[in-house]
Amino acid sequence: MTKKDTPISTLNDDDKTSRVLEQEDASFLTKVQQHPYIVAGASVALLVHLSALLSLPPAIRGRGAPYLPTSKKHGTAMFQQLQQQLAVSRLHKSKSLTFVDLGSGDGRLVFRAARQGIFTTSIGYEINPILHAVGQSRRLLQAPKYWHSTQFYWRDIWKVDLQQADVVAVYGLGPIMEPLGVKLRDELKPGSIVVSNVFSIPGWKPEGTSRHGTHVYVVPDELNEHNKNNHKKDEEAQKQSTS
Repeated sequence: MTKKDTPISTLNDDDKTSRVLEQEDASFLTKVQQHPYIVAGASVALLVHLSALLSLPPAIRGRGAPYLPTSKKHGTAMFQQLQQQLAVSRLHKSKSLTFVDLGSGDGRLVFRAARQGIFTTSIGYEINPILHAVGQSRRLLQAPKYWHSTQFYWRDIWKVDLQQADVVAVYGLGPIMEPLGVKLRDELKPGSIVVSNVFSIPGWKPEGTSRHGTHVYVVPDELNEHNKNNHKKDEEAQKQSTS
């Protein structure tokens, strides 16, 4: 008997989550195939979004990473690390947690976060309009299950305000990890958790690294002092420029 044929009641929590997500993906595809109007509407939407994508300046298109979907094993490793870190962090007592995926692609991590039942809200930001449309379509067709707990935005990750995020997931390429680390350091509050797939954040010390190469970080209190000093410098610079 293969794992696919194993009764869901006998699986561990991670395999149960993976099985449920696979079933939901299959259900999503079935719904799309059974509704010709959805297919037609989605095709038109994709063409519109494709034209918008091609109109984006090369500088904007080059500021992120190409579409690299998180594999099942890496997704499982990331959420295992996340759950372990949440259990010992100051966040575990919070009744309202926000999960953010920077570069959410087709939305798979956002839906997985929602499925965990840990987060009040799971948000995906994606600059590729086609992928954003896929995530939104999945959300609409799988409603109302994830309607209130997931949100998707077509947005440049560098313009996203992360001050309200408790957990941030990233899958960026090496060249963007250093500036991304600066953004995370400047905007996240102390105690926030960052989970990175494959690529580490330069200058950050991970709380743990899985055998699959996923890294988990916690924003320390001293970074808050760094942020305060930066804000003071900005205020002083503004005063000097207006005087």
